[in-house]
Amino acid sequence: MSLNERLFLAMNRLAHQSRPVDLVMVAAAQAVPFLLAGMLLAAWFWKKREPNRAAFRAAMSAILGLGLAPLLGLLHDQPLPATLGLGQQLIVHAANNSFPSEHTSVSFAVAISLILSRNGLWPIALALAVLVGFARIFVGVHFPADVLAGAALGSLAGLVTHVGRKPTDTLADSVHRLQRRVLLNLSRRRDRF
Repeated sequence: MSLNERLFLAMNRLAHQSRPVDLVMVAAAQAVPFLLAGMLLAAWFWKKREPNRAAFRAAMSAILGLGLAPLLGLLHDQPLPATLGLGQQLIVHAANNSFPSEHTSVSFAVAISLILSRNGLWPIALALAVLVGFARIFVGVHFPADVLAGAALGSLAGLVTHVGRKPTDTLADSVHRLQRRVLLNLSRRRDRF
């Protein structure tokens, strides 16, 4: 048995020890990327006069990480642990390639982008990204190598977006101007009625 499989079994063995912990881990494994998306959306709308470029960069990083994950998966085919008869799954997951963990990739892309942007939300985002990675193993859908690859890919996506921040910030400014126009037009129409 490989080190990757032994680590997986050691972490997955923690499941079914406590129903409340299982519920938290299932929620973390499935919902944290959506929580991060909501956090970025709230940060985007927090400032009314100017765009929150850090939130926009983090969103673009997540999109990049999510887009690159299947390409990385083409380089290495890793069946899900349950497909190999290892561990216990707490959530239903399609029997596809588990390498890399897309949830972890997206979460780390957001966290690293916020760190590089020196945004105050980065500690929360980083803690959630680590939680997602651990939870994906805990619930039995990824091996540790899948999670590490997802974290590395997401970190790379955050770095690439930060290095290319000038065009990303220009796009953020354009989206913000369009948003302001749309909201202004909606406000005017509402006032007419």
